[in-house]
Formats: sequence, structure tokens, C-alpha cells
Amino acid sequence: MNFRPYEPADLSRVIEVYSTSIRCLAAAYYTADQIAAWAPTKPDVAPWQQRLDSLHTIVAEDNGVLAGFASYEKNGHLDLLFTHPEFARRGVATQLYLKIESVLRTAGIPEIFTEASLAARPFFEHLRFHLDAEELVECRGARLRRFRMHKQISKA
Repeated sequence: MNFRPYEPADLSRVIEVYSTSIRCLAAAYYTADQIAAWAPTKPDVAPWQQRLDSLHTIVAEDNGVLAGFASYEKNGHLDLLFTHPEFARRGVATQLYLKIESVLRTAGIPEIFTEASLAARPFFEHLRFHLDAEELVECRGARLRRFRMHKQISKA
């Protein structure tokens, strides 16, 4: 597995991993309407470009295949963490997360915080994240349940 910084040429593959992950791995937790709103079949590329331009993103590749990606902000916000279903439960998400945690710890950031889906909550609990609040958020006309979570990574 090769981990490297995101490049603009990765955009279509990142969108594909995101969409495929939601449609396959989150489908057991959300309704078909929620999944369709969260991962539309024709994603709007421009907002994706803007979002990724404002984040620090790491991608994981395996023999040229994008296995997963993670995006964060330097304030400790873990914004995106998705694995392609073919690479699920093979340690890709954990390795991506640990790389980000290491960067943020080295920068002196005291905690990482995220908004975890129903599907992702057990993963973050396994990494010792703590639940702060349950939320209902609007996404293209659908309401999605998620969890604000945090983890202390260094002394403040």
C-alpha cells in the first residue's frame, strides 16, 4: 500500500471511492433515499474541487487502484475518511487515520474531531473516539443521522 498526498488528477477516483463506499458500506444503515441524496449518481465536481482544495488529503493506492482517502484540517477536524469496498476491513482506513493523527500530534493539536456516520461510528469508537452529540443533518433534501465525536491526542 502506498500513501501519498492527494493530487488534483485524483479527483475523479476520490469521488468514485466516496460514492461507492457510501452505496455499499453505508447502505445497511440508511434508506435508499438517504443514500441517493448523500452519494448522487451524477456528483457535482466543482464543489468537490473546492472542498478538497481547502483540505489536506492523503490517498492510499494499491497497485494503481485508489483504496481510500482521508481529508483533514490543521485545526484537528477529520472531514472525510472513506475506503473503497474492495479494501474494507483490511486496515486502509486505520492506516490513513494513524497518518493524520501523527501529523496533527506533531503539530501540537490536542484533539481530533469528526462527524461520523452510522456506519463509521463503530470504527471511530474502536479508535477511542468519544461521542459528543448525535445530529440530524440535511443533505440534498434528505435528513441523515450522524455523530460528532472527538479524541484527545496530546496534552493541551
